[in-house]
Amino acid sequence: MSAVSEIMSKGAVAVDLEPGTSALDVASAMVRGRAGAIIAIKSGRPAGIITERDLLKKVAAKNIKPDQVRAEDIMSSPLVTVKAYDSVDTAAGLMARNRIKRLPVLEDDGSLAGMLSATDIAKRLAKILADDQSRYSSLRPALEL
Repeated sequence: MSAVSEIMSKGAVAVDLEPGTSALDVASAMVRGRAGAIIAIKSGRPAGIITERDLLKKVAAKNIKPDQVRAEDIMSSPLVTVKAYDSVDTAAGLMARNRIKRLPVLEDDGSLAGMLSATDIAKRLAKILADDQSRYSSLRPALEL
């Protein structure tokens, strides 16, 4: 199967974890970036992930004002990641074992290359199935002889 770099979203949304970064800052960045998750960057490296679900469960459901919650307190860490050159099969296995829907994709130097989602994988599989179906449907007349 393909390498992760071939199907990942290249524009992963990230936010620097500065001492004053709040859940409100994260939510605003998600809205601006039209993203369901954000990578938290600390000291120039990916340190955690914050998803819409994290904001709902750890902030909204507890009726806490988002500007009073530190982003660092709601992020999931340590990160489960893949390298850009890893196979999609490897990434899908990691996602299944860890029960997650998104994987940050890293370059060899540890910098953020993008984000791989379960949706990215599903789209790739759908394309493979559609290609196979069209390829084999052309054989139907030969099989009906």
